[in-house]
Amino acid sequence: MLKIIDNFIKNTDTLDELYKFFHYSGSWQFDFLSHKYVYNNKQNSTAEELVCQIIKALCAYDLGFNSKGYEAWINVLDKDINHLNHHVDCNEFAEEMEPAKKTAVIYLGSGDSMEGGELAINLTEVKKDYCFYDNIYDLEKYMDNSWLKIPYKYNRLILFDSNYPHAILPIKHLESGSSRISLTVCSWDKKIKVKR
Repeated sequence: MLKIIDNFIKNTDTLDELYKFFHYSGSWQFDFLSHKYVYNNKQNSTAEELVCQIIKALCAYDLGFNSKGYEAWINVLDKDINHLNHHVDCNEFAEEMEPAKKTAVIYLGSGDSMEGGELAINLTEVKKDYCFYDNIYDLEKYMDNSWLKIPYKYNRLILFDSNYPHAILPIKHLESGSSRISLTVCSWDKKIKVKR
């Protein structure tokens, strides 16, 4: 399952506030957010409150996204850290690969002048013998028609099964003083330990 929804959040102030905050503070991994915590309206920080608003919107849009809890993090990429390696969103403390239920990625800032930085998703589910590429440039060379490249666009939501391997391709050009910032949320049917 893969869905791409443009203009997902109606009130984009939420996205703009998150972008401003994390543009200056950098990437961040939130603590595990239980379903109850998301809906109790008593979050510990403004950033958590904004992320919980987005999680509620995700759960309203896709009832299958509702879970016992959510793992959320912010990826901030720029000219110095310009990609994310090939991976699957999974329980990093499990003995075997244990993907989350669903993954949602929403783009927070304008990327009008950006070249590269696409989210590349392999639409073939990961299996035991799946080959992950350590070098992002090797991955780019070997991508075939089972891959989809999704450009960065403000307020774009990408919702997909978490067992789809994916990466963020290198940014080739980015306007000075800007960042490629995305919020990723994984839904889990159980509480997991979050790796920081």
